[in-house]
Amino acid sequence: PKWIWRLMPIIPMGCSLFQCLQVDPSLSILAFSFLAAKIMDYSLRNVVNEMVYVPLDFESRYVGKEVIGVFANRFGKSGMSLLLSGLTYTFGNFGIQDLSRLTAMVSLSWFASTVRLSNLIPKREEAEAAVEKRKAAEAAAEEEENKKHK
Repeated sequence: PKWIWRLMPIIPMGCSLFQCLQVDPSLSILAFSFLAAKIMDYSLRNVVNEMVYVPLDFESRYVGKEVIGVFANRFGKSGMSLLLSGLTYTFGNFGIQDLSRLTAMVSLSWFASTVRLSNLIPKREEAEAAVEKRKAAEAAAEEEENKKHK
């Protein structure tokens, strides 16, 4: 899944870099970038997100998914809208050229953070070993519980 995480920001980053270099930018490139981002979001991101949680124990999976789902996603969207509102209030209205440059900078930082964070994802062998270890620990705990009840 590392390469999928790293691939996701490349298409929007390429489109935004192309867009910000245009003298008279058009919305068609932005529309393509948004379409590509939504396609990847609905087809890849949800699957890859689930794969990241597999090697974790039940409590970490449950709590981690809830914290990320509630706080990170919601506050990320709200924070970005507040930031854009604050920038508009401070600097006035933005043109497409200015927004394209801002989008290119954000896309580059998204790609850089994706590369850094994807290095934290365990390799397949490590994930399989962690799952086996977790299953063995759960089986041992269940066996211990059964011994106590006998």
